[in-house]
Amino acid sequence: GYELPQAPVLFELDLDALLQRPVPAAKTLPRHPAALRDLAVVVGEGVTHAALMAAVAAANDPIVQSARLFDVFKPAQPTADLAAGERSLALRIELQDESATLTDERIEQAMAAVTASLQTRVGARRRG
Repeated sequence: GYELPQAPVLFELDLDALLQRPVPAAKTLPRHPAALRDLAVVVGEGVTHAALMAAVAAANDPIVQSARLFDVFKPAQPTADLAAGERSLALRIELQDESATLTDERIEQAMAAVTASLQTRVGARRRG
């Protein structure tokens, strides 16, 4: 033997599959800070995560960088806020302008566009 301190580990890569994946492109670090906003909406039980994210993207606001679903709430019994067949979804929206520091007015404008798109595309309404 080769007197190795441990057993060797071998693996195989499928080069064709590896080459089909896009290579991440480097981006410069942003000069202006991002803002995070949470948005809770009430939707029907049939609304999927994909439909929700597509509605956020359809707001088509350039400062909306990302959205992440972080909470789903469905009470056992209907409440004043949530009727039968509805659930509350909470989204964390990341906003950032590459060319300027965000103002409260610009943030509110983007959030209003996201809310309007959610209402139009998936029938969402703001919770609370």
